[in-house]
Amino acid sequence: MSLIKRVFSIVTIAVLGTANCFNAIAQSKQDSTNVVLILIDDISHYGVTAYGADRINSYRKRFKDVKISTPNIDKLAEQGVMVDNAFAYQLCENTRIAIMSGKENKRNYLQPKSQHHSDITFGDTFQKAGYKTGLFGKWKQTRGTKSIHAKDYIFEFGWDEFTAFDVVGAKNRFINPDLVVNGKVTNYNNRKDVDPITGRRWYGPDIVNRDALNFIERNKDNPFFLYYPMMLIHDKHQPTPDTLPHSVFDNFQENRVRNVAMEKSGDDHKYLPDMIAYMDKMIGNVVKKLDETGLREKTLIVVVGDNGTKETFEHVFADGTRYPGRKGGHADNGLHVPLILNQPKTIPAGLGKKENNYQGMVDIVDIYPTIAEAANVTIPNQQDIDGISFWQQAKGAKGEARTTIHHWGNGNNKYTDNHMIVDYAFNQHFKRYAPTQHFPKGRFFDLRTDLLERAGDTFKEFKFKVLRYSGLPVESLDAEQKAAYDMLGEVLKQNRIVEIEDIAIMSAPSKLKVGQMSQLHAKLTPANTTRNGVVWVSSDPSVVSVNKFGEVVAHKVGKANIQVYSWADAKPLANNQAPEFLTTGVSDSHIFTVN
Repeated sequence: MSLIKRVFSIVTIAVLGTANCFNAIAQSKQDSTNVVLILIDDISHYGVTAYGADRINSYRKRFKDVKISTPNIDKLAEQGVMVDNAFAYQLCENTRIAIMSGKENKRNYLQPKSQHHSDITFGDTFQKAGYKTGLFGKWKQTRGTKSIHAKDYIFEFGWDEFTAFDVVGAKNRFINPDLVVNGKVTNYNNRKDVDPITGRRWYGPDIVNRDALNFIERNKDNPFFLYYPMMLIHDKHQPTPDTLPHSVFDNFQENRVRNVAMEKSGDDHKYLPDMIAYMDKMIGNVVKKLDETGLREKTLIVVVGDNGTKETFEHVFADGTRYPGRKGGHADNGLHVPLILNQPKTIPAGLGKKENNYQGMVDIVDIYPTIAEAANVTIPNQQDIDGISFWQQAKGAKGEARTTIHHWGNGNNKYTDNHMIVDYAFNQHFKRYAPTQHFPKGRFFDLRTDLLERAGDTFKEFKFKVLRYSGLPVESLDAEQKAAYDMLGEVLKQNRIVEIEDIAIMSAPSKLKVGQMSQLHAKLTPANTTRNGVVWVSSDPSVVSVNKFGEVVAHKVGKANIQVYSWADAKPLANNQAPEFLTTGVSDSHIFTVN
């Protein structure tokens, strides 16, 4: 935990005395619902066999139509609810920021590996509600600031403990990984010793999974939120400890080698089927631990993917139907992901049967409010997020929580780079893109007959060899298509970027007594400002401190100025560069006198 956060927490505990102030404890331990959120890396919905495909093929000819199975995930689906129409962003970091914050990328994705700690995330919310919080797996989205090192920066997002990859670097995630454990860099690169638990080489997914299981064991008497963003099945493609013969894993090239044959590169697509099996095994370990600790019925398990399968693979059905991977693209095969929810006696058994699947649309931003509602946890900035809870539908209620999805995205680029920007809205049948420099008239697709968006006379090629086609000519649309075109145009209009004009601190007292706490609120003008996050700063935290929620605590006699800046102008970044945020745009301040 960072020094700033630790000081605020200590003072808060000392002053509170009860659980009523600032919602420190959401509910009694006996009644609390635990949450385990598992995010699989780089897998389409068809990578989970419950969705129908049972084989996978390599376009690079490293294997052909290999049979796969995900029995542990399939069982969760069979005994829970499987969502047929769940969508994420096209790349992992875009999805990770969206799932954690409940916000579309247009609000808080400024550039890669730079998410600022002023962003309120589900880790913050569950920690604030009295949950023990743990993150185990791939992080990726920050590199710290000049005042808080990257290895410690994860604490700023509400995590009590973590074992994470891609924190200070991202060399090896599998064999001999480089990890950060609770702020300590733990690098296994090039080690010759073996894991004393397995007797094999150090393997990132084993280490992370083990720490996640230990987290459950230690907190079995506490409400907990376990976020498990898996490292599997992202590249590098490498054998697992279960690959046969075992000598393959024991002797495999640890580090990637460029410009050599794939089988000698340390990244061999041949092993993807083994990686899928091991991913499912790791999820099975979590379910088994919850069973052993007697926590299954009070724990909501959510399994979801972060983007489509890589474009070098394709999913194959028993009847020979083929569905190509296209990570990085904005068509169905880049965005459509598995989503399964399971909680015995809360989510009715059998909803996972095909005829009972939830058919409504779910956006990745909907996960946050859904798990919060399931746990009866209040989201402090509920009015600022885009996600819509579908918890009632997950429990079997009729109706759909949402019927359209809007995304704004720029891939792995700065939000100011217009070259890659896409802005689109879609429902289950149609999709419309806003105009861009490459397609000044926008684009429109009929997904009923063109799921992979290949209509159009022209196309443009982008990063990762993604092809964007021009779509159907507007003048050729029939009445139903034209109605959808107009409706989705309204969705795009409602989601246009709205810039900040003013910000004001509302209804703040001028005087505080030592130990007193107060809640500040910032009013943005216009109210629908797109980048609606704020940065709170104290001129003297030793006198009055303020956290990301706008909660202030008076520590000693004196004066301090609390300043608030808008994300729209401050552009806060955690990329280990200075300045951390700008102070030249709209802002407001309030002076507190402490007696």
